[in-house]
Amino acid sequence: MTSFSRIRDQFARFGELREQLRDRWNGDIPLPAVLADFYEQVGPWGATYHENVGPVGITLSETNISFPPLHRLWNLQAGYRWDASNGQRVPEWQENWLVVADQNADPFILDIETGRILHAMHGTGSWDPAEVAPDLPTWAAALAAVGLVCLEADEDLRNDDWEIKPEHRALALQDLIAVLGDEQEAECFLEILEF
Repeated sequence: MTSFSRIRDQFARFGELREQLRDRWNGDIPLPAVLADFYEQVGPWGATYHENVGPVGITLSETNISFPPLHRLWNLQAGYRWDASNGQRVPEWQENWLVVADQNADPFILDIETGRILHAMHGTGSWDPAEVAPDLPTWAAALAAVGLVCLEADEDLRNDDWEIKPEHRALALQDLIAVLGDEQEAECFLEILEF
């Protein structure tokens, strides 16, 4: 398992990080210990563009995966745990699921009971998430690996058809194998990210 201090060093390339203590959590369920550790030790904070909004969190480059600051994490549950239009609980959303980040509204979910990270597609009519990582530190390290490839490629990342260039995908795959330990898992991870 990757340490949060290493992940912090990688995440720092994507925006401001700040230690966020557990008392910033405003959810209706207890904050899972691993998530509390993530926010204390990594602490995605982000820039403040409007004072009335506050910090917006960080996005990992071209992956479009966004992490809110801890005090906004409970609000991220709207549209998943409860219907954002009427506040009613979504019946098929399991109590042990907590959205920790999203990619264009597709949630990455911490399964509080198992510690696994799941991913689901929004707009399909039901929530049917699949496992993407065995735990939050592994998942965050894998995301950082792909995000750093994007960041370092900069404007050279995509070809004229707006597809990821093969050499950058190969580099991301290589870095993911180092994190996940398995080429097939790394390939599946890239497919989920549509990379």
